[in-house]
Amino acid sequence: MHRQQRLLSQIASSLLTIVLPLLLRLLGVSWINAIAIGVIVGLAGLILTSSLSRRVQSFSTWIAYLLVAIAALLIVLFGIPQIKENFQAPELVYGYVGGERYDLLLRNNKVKQLLLNADLQLTEGTVTKKGSISQLKFLQSSRTSNQSLDFIWTGDAPIAEGGKQLIEAQGKRVLENEATLSDPLVLVVNKADADTLVANKFFATQSFNQYGFTHTVDTVKLADLLEGNLTWKDIGLNQYASVPGVIMSNARKSNGGVMAETLIGTVWHNMSLGSLSDKSGLQTSADISQFQPLPTTTPPNIAQKMKQLRLRSGFAESTSSKIRVQLEEGGNPWALTYYSVGKQITQANSNFTLVSLSHTLINSNQFLSFSEQGSKLLQIIQSPEFQAVAQEYGYGNPKGNWIVLPDPSYEAVRSLTGIF
Repeated sequence: MHRQQRLLSQIASSLLTIVLPLLLRLLGVSWINAIAIGVIVGLAGLILTSSLSRRVQSFSTWIAYLLVAIAALLIVLFGIPQIKENFQAPELVYGYVGGERYDLLLRNNKVKQLLLNADLQLTEGTVTKKGSISQLKFLQSSRTSNQSLDFIWTGDAPIAEGGKQLIEAQGKRVLENEATLSDPLVLVVNKADADTLVANKFFATQSFNQYGFTHTVDTVKLADLLEGNLTWKDIGLNQYASVPGVIMSNARKSNGGVMAETLIGTVWHNMSLGSLSDKSGLQTSADISQFQPLPTTTPPNIAQKMKQLRLRSGFAESTSSKIRVQLEEGGNPWALTYYSVGKQITQANSNFTLVSLSHTLINSNQFLSFSEQGSKLLQIIQSPEFQAVAQEYGYGNPKGNWIVLPDPSYEAVRSLTGIF
């Protein structure tokens, strides 16, 4: 009888040692704590249910009670806090993000898991898709709503500086202002037109096909053409009747348009410094010894040229689908946009190719955090795991032969683009 009782005691205690840790782990307790509690409780159960002599039983019972007390203490110190943390809802994070990065941040399953691991939650109700310039305008007009913001994920450094000024003027502290994803400006070009431009020596062949580039163009030559003094026929594109232009985003709404205008305006400014604008034939970057950033106030002649370029350049939203539709309509051979957007366009339609610029601007996608939750989100975005996912979307700094032009000030960008 005693032998059978001991066997049942051992079986019950063994089951308790196995089942209790599994149950605690399911409730959120770490494996180390769950196993320790299970073993201690199992030993206590074994002692209490074993049939021993009266003298030994009395001593063993006190040991069992001590083990139960230790197990209870472990549950109070480690088990209950971990269980509460496991069942606690993730913290909601509120902010604004540009359209190109919205899907990456809210709809990618790998990113969702990274957020969940950090006890953060982003939803379509807490994160609003809003272009970088629209973000600035909203920050300027909505003082009360801005108090609940945890972050904005906006455009390049000049635009982020504008957002920082607006937020701080309202008494809200900017905890961090960090560059996140690199995204250079490139040309997306109709393949047939690209072949023609290579034959006419407007484009040069490039061997960076692993990044999607087939050709490169001298940015000064491109900007000189866009001044409007030449025709499409002068570079061999006979099917276009309008004065040369380029598809780009609306700089009054999108940082992509701001950067496109800033790139062209910077080149025009440097051409004017060297008195190159009125020379016949297409000028190249070899004619400019050193590029200077845009002045704080846009010269009238450049402002007028920019106005004319806007009139003949179809504006699209900064999304690949909108720009691709305009390219497919055939009124313009090329679009000046982010590499990430261009990569999506060429993947969706094989009639287009990527052309790198000899001189470009690189968007840094600045992240401004205003709370602890915003800073936690920034840490996730800066993590190697997130960066690897972002590269699948075309973010990063692809290999090219370009030179990055000097960053302009926020005042210079605002003056050139007229964003306010």
